[in-house]
Amino acid sequence: MNLFQELRQRRVPQISSAYIVASWGIIQFFDFLESRMAVSPNLVNLVGIGLVLLLPSVVLMAWVHGRPGRDSWGRIPAVLVPANLLAIVLLLFFMFRGQDLGAITKTIEVQDENGAVSERVVPKSQFRRRVLIFYPENIGDAENDWARETINILQGLDLNQDVFVDPVTPMAMVGAMQDAGSDDGHLLNRSRQRKMANDAHLPYFLTSTINFENKVWTFSSELHESESGRVLANRTTEADDIFTLVDLTSRQIREDLEIPSSHLESSQDLPVAELSSNDLEALKSHVKGLIAVTHENDWAKAAPLFDDAVEKDAGYTMAHFLRFAVYQTLGDAEKSNEAITLAMENLYRVPERTSFMIKSQYYYSVKQDADKSMAVLKMWSKIYPNDVEAYNMQALYYFIRQDLPNTITAYENILAIDPSQVKLIRKIASLHQQSGNLDQAEKYYLRFVEMFPTDTKGYRDLADFYSSTGQLDRARDALEKAQIVDPSELDIVLGLVDVDIKSGKFEESAQVLDEELGRAKTERDRLKILIRQMTLSGMLGKTDQLILVLESFHLTLLEVQNPMQADLIYSMLLPQVSWAGKPEAALQRLDLLVGQIISPYDKLVGVGRAWTLVDLGRTEEAKTTLAEAAELVETFKFETFRSSLALVGGMVAEKEGDLVSAVPLFRTAHETTMEMQPLFPIRLGRALRKNSQPEEAREVLESALETNPSHPELHLELALVMRDLGQSGKAREHLKTAQDAWSNAHPDFPPALRAQAFASEVN
Repeated sequence: MNLFQELRQRRVPQISSAYIVASWGIIQFFDFLESRMAVSPNLVNLVGIGLVLLLPSVVLMAWVHGRPGRDSWGRIPAVLVPANLLAIVLLLFFMFRGQDLGAITKTIEVQDENGAVSERVVPKSQFRRRVLIFYPENIGDAENDWARETINILQGLDLNQDVFVDPVTPMAMVGAMQDAGSDDGHLLNRSRQRKMANDAHLPYFLTSTINFENKVWTFSSELHESESGRVLANRTTEADDIFTLVDLTSRQIREDLEIPSSHLESSQDLPVAELSSNDLEALKSHVKGLIAVTHENDWAKAAPLFDDAVEKDAGYTMAHFLRFAVYQTLGDAEKSNEAITLAMENLYRVPERTSFMIKSQYYYSVKQDADKSMAVLKMWSKIYPNDVEAYNMQALYYFIRQDLPNTITAYENILAIDPSQVKLIRKIASLHQQSGNLDQAEKYYLRFVEMFPTDTKGYRDLADFYSSTGQLDRARDALEKAQIVDPSELDIVLGLVDVDIKSGKFEESAQVLDEELGRAKTERDRLKILIRQMTLSGMLGKTDQLILVLESFHLTLLEVQNPMQADLIYSMLLPQVSWAGKPEAALQRLDLLVGQIISPYDKLVGVGRAWTLVDLGRTEEAKTTLAEAAELVETFKFETFRSSLALVGGMVAEKEGDLVSAVPLFRTAHETTMEMQPLFPIRLGRALRKNSQPEEAREVLESALETNPSHPELHLELALVMRDLGQSGKAREHLKTAQDAWSNAHPDFPPALRAQAFASEVN
């Protein structure tokens, strides 16, 4: 009898076939449970793999017991079958350990703004889908190029209705697009697109083309897995109009992302025209306005475009809201308040999550009620506990209030919801560092490096941390490791410049910065270089160069940031000009800014104005200006400005000879500043010395010198302290270090003049 006859006699083919058919039926049943009952796909995979691995035992059992009549077990099956079962159990345990095998959703209780408690079904974090949707490329007539961004924006809006999907569009990644060499987000090759998705830790990305021919729109797309780059789905969709095309493609994208069909059938999926505008011309103006703001940073150009959108569709909620943001930036309080009021009246035309964002801004900017704004954000996160954007907004508001523990909690909540947002690990590390939790900060920085050993950002962050804590050798070591990954990256070069400046290599650093500025490719790169040139020229007392660099920085900043933010940042930097001996020039520029920034935010310029007024000896005016700024800080809970208010308040008291009041104000500024800069310990140390507290002054200054060992003004103040303590030798050493750094300083640079006077006294 041959083998085939033996197998048939023992009924091995029949039993095996029956097992395979039954297994297929079981897998189909579990697949049905996954799609219709929202069961975890991990459970389907476990059952399927388990059934396949069990097949050898089934075949062996059929061979032993398949023939009619009684058969004994025998030694081989008695050993192999239990061994196979044990191997299956162990393999499945290790393969699926820690994976959720239950439902992909969970039911939670939430409380609304009126205190009513209800139940909500939300997806578990590991089953959410985050996807980067690139602009489609137009392969038809150029006159239809307008549809590229329009379709993309509408798809993002449509997909945003689904709690299972987090769509990311190029509008949210303009900086990354520009770094990749595309100012408008188009014509990026596949490798660049995959790298951008991976860098942003987005598991999926969508590429597409559009064409309009014979009055029919065609959308052809490919959904890619970011890690491998492989194509998961290839689709072509046709429709007679843009809105129908978006509704169809958005549904297809959700299906390709394997959103459970039970959820697709039951979840809200309003036509995209109801979420935006069914007036195509209003929509076009809206999209042009968005492009002007995001890609071109031209807010003045955007204003009439949003005006046109709401003129054509008076109930266009998102256009009203963006019109508010534009006019607020441009300094037109009347139009900005009108716009957000109209957005509030038409909240029913946006998804509920978007309505929370609008209401929060309304209470914050129009009603100037920061507490109610935060209450709305908390309500948002309670009703939509899986909505990352709610916690992002909370984190921003908490950070403005300098409530760092709650800021960290908000980011931790995001990571709990969506562990793929690993970029937040870096933010949490930075917040721990600002809070003074240095051990925790280092732990998070190292965690990111271990998770992503080929991502230079982790090494750069670690280097900044070591540099800020005075560990310059470890900082340099981290940056050299980053250079192994990418030898030409500008941020790594600039990190090494930062370490060199702290190490006293001033001339070498200046030369490197000049060279890098000459070959900078983007405005953002120029800003990174200019801010360091500003720091270096100010430290070395090169006042004329400082002013030129500061003006260049402001002009460059206006190219990439909205004008109100750019002007406010500029106003915070202008006191450097006053400190460098040109208070009149600083005050003139600050007075111009007051007229350009919308009320009441123009009062924030008062912090810088008060500084320059103190330097000019006009302390009464400084007090009035500072009081107005303090009132605004209190109203909006701008806690990030508290340290600056305390610093300038201390300057006023010191100028008036009230050192008893000046010392605690400088101490508050020193202890509450977000980023430790030499300016704060210098002011505190000087006040302590003048107030006959030289030992305390020495402690403060020596501590600051540990992290900035070559800062000339720190050395000058320490020299003066050592003189008061009777240590003339050490005083001369510190004085020499300062004077060497200021060998090419401007003749009127105040710190250098003080050093000269002290040198004459010592000699």
